[in-house]
Amino acid sequence: MRVIMPEKYGFCRGVEMAVGKAEKAICDAREEGLPCFVYGDIVHSRAVMDDLRGRGIVSVSSASEVEAPAIVVIRAHGITDAERQVLEEKGVSIVDATCPVVLRSQSLLRSSSSPMAVIGVSGHSEVATLLGSASSAVLVECPDDLGKLEAGDWDAVVQTTFSEKMLAEIVAEAGTRGICLRVLNTICKASQERREALLATAAMVEAFVVAGDNASKNTVELWESAKRTGKPSFLVSSPDVIPHDILSFHCVGLTAGASCPNTLLMSIKRRLENA
Repeated sequence: MRVIMPEKYGFCRGVEMAVGKAEKAICDAREEGLPCFVYGDIVHSRAVMDDLRGRGIVSVSSASEVEAPAIVVIRAHGITDAERQVLEEKGVSIVDATCPVVLRSQSLLRSSSSPMAVIGVSGHSEVATLLGSASSAVLVECPDDLGKLEAGDWDAVVQTTFSEKMLAEIVAEAGTRGICLRVLNTICKASQERREALLATAAMVEAFVVAGDNASKNTVELWESAKRTGKPSFLVSSPDVIPHDILSFHCVGLTAGASCPNTLLMSIKRRLENA
C-alpha cells in the first residue's frame, strides 16, 4: 500500500516540551531518590503515558495524593489555581509542563476587569484549568449557551483544541444578541496547521488514517476534518488495531494529532506499507 503523509503532523512544540520535562523529571527523581508524579495525563495519549509509567512516573488526579518530598509534573493542560496552591503548600518540587498558550489564557482570566467567558467543552481538563483561574467565568460550549451571558462586552478565552467552526458560530450568534465577545483566540496553531496540511493531500489519496487517541480532542478534530473531505477516514490508536477495511485501498493519507508520538505514527506507517 502507498502511504502519503502531509507536510505537518504529530507532536507540536508544546507537547514536545511537556514530554521532555516529564522525562527529565523522572531522571532527576531517580538521581535524588524521590517519587515522581504527574498530575493527570501529561498529554492525551495512551502511548505516551504508557511509556512514562514504564519509566517510573505515577499518575495522580489530585494534589491530596502526593506528599513531600516528591517531584510533581503538571500536565500540558494545566491545573487549577487552587490545586497548584495545595502543591506549593505541601512543599513538593513542581515541574510545570503547562502549555504556554494555556498559561496565557490563565493570566488573562486572572487579570481581566471585564466579565469573562471560557469557550470550550465541559469536562475537558484544560477547560477545568481555565475555569479554575476565574471563579466568575462562564462556560460557553455552543451558541445556545450564550443565554447565560448578559448583553454587553465580554472577554473570552478559547480551549486550545476547540472546533474553529463552532467558535465562528458562537461569535456570530453573540453579535445577534448584543453580546460583544472580545476573543483571545487560543485555538492551537499546530492543530490548525495539521488540519490544513491534511486537506492539501485529499486529492491524492483514496482514504485517510489518523493516528492517535480518541481521548485527544485535537486528534478527534483532525479525524473529523478528514471525514469532511468525503474520503473514508479511520482513527487508529495502534498498528495492532488497523481495521480490515483499510486494506482495500491502494493509496492512503496518514497523519497524526499533535499529541501522537512519532514512534506510534511510524509503526502504523510500516504496517500500512506492508499490507
